[in-house]
Amino acid sequence: MKTARNALLLLCIILPSLLVPIYADSSSGLAVSTNKDSYQPGDKVTISGSVSQIIDNNPVTIIVRNPMGNVYDVGQVKLLNNLFVHDFVINDDSLGGTYTVNVKYGTSSNQLHFVLNAGVLTTIPIYDSEIKIRTNSTNPIKYGDVSVSTVDKTINIFMDTSDITGSSTYQQYQIPKQVIDTPGGNIIVKIDGKQTLCPQSETDTMRILDCTIPANSKEIEFTGTIVIPEFGPLAGLVILASISSVIVFSRITKTRF
Repeated sequence: MKTARNALLLLCIILPSLLVPIYADSSSGLAVSTNKDSYQPGDKVTISGSVSQIIDNNPVTIIVRNPMGNVYDVGQVKLLNNLFVHDFVINDDSLGGTYTVNVKYGTSSNQLHFVLNAGVLTTIPIYDSEIKIRTNSTNPIKYGDVSVSTVDKTINIFMDTSDITGSSTYQQYQIPKQVIDTPGGNIIVKIDGKQTLCPQSETDTMRILDCTIPANSKEIEFTGTIVIPEFGPLAGLVILASISSVIVFSRITKTRF
């Protein structure tokens, strides 16, 4: 009987600890979370939270450290009521692994972690800019010719997907807004002429599209309302300089005669 009571007591002690979910502890009065558990280079990390009691006008301090323990990002955010939000974009050359987020407000502090999957980077030149493509592992897609239509506001990229194993593969397209954009809306994506849904996010300078590419696909098309001109800014300056030279030369010739 005594043995049974001891076993029951031990179970009562162990079982609650197994059922407690693992979250960033908010018992200090400072709650914090990230928008995702894992990221890739080029993703936007959003750190948000709340304080149970506003103490003063001091900001919330956020320090992000990379897997080596070095400071990766620092933010000081003012409270809106009792809420705060801080975001940043992960650089392409960032170290993969577990990142630590330390948050402090007054005497309260909290900590949480997220994982960065470095993946593989592929770049596609578009005139004097480029589209970057991220994957979780080796990229089974080979990208070919690119065509830009300033009339249809489209960019078409040919693909060789013969190395895809399974029915599809994941690709993240990081597209500078100077290449193609739809202010206030989303870029339309078509694969082999059929519109497909790609979750989209954006920064001040870039559109980030997370797309699933089916096996045997041949072409991907991006349609916006603004597309890079056929002659990029640098080419435009060269043309302008050439025109100016012709005008100056013509004036000199007329003066001489």
